[in-house]
Amino acid sequence: MNGEIHIGEVYFFILFCVQEQEFPLVLISLYLRPCSALLKLLVNTLWSCEYQGDSALIFIDVKSIQSVIAMIPHVLLVDGRQASKCFFLVEKPAFDVTVMAGMEEEIPAEGTGTVNIDSIASTME
Repeated sequence: MNGEIHIGEVYFFILFCVQEQEFPLVLISLYLRPCSALLKLLVNTLWSCEYQGDSALIFIDVKSIQSVIAMIPHVLLVDGRQASKCFFLVEKPAFDVTVMAGMEEEIPAEGTGTVNIDSIASTME
């Protein structure tokens, strides 16, 4: 939105039709921006955000979604007090666990057939 990356929880998708034109939309609830103090302290490794629930609902174009992530609940203490509804960002949840367990899964790659997870993991080591 406005050239910035935002984190949101998807509620549902709709196909909005106006004058015979279709617009695929998604209703999301926005998280607050990540805690800048934690980002700086932990060199951008912990993206901790507060959940806003129904108070931050907006519709966005489906095509503006850049990635699917998981937001994992955690306890964040600020000045000795627990902050409200904190979550941290995890990209590709379960991917590392799958690779560590030695499981193989064929994942279709765009235009090339399939790709083996083990071959991807070996290139990352």
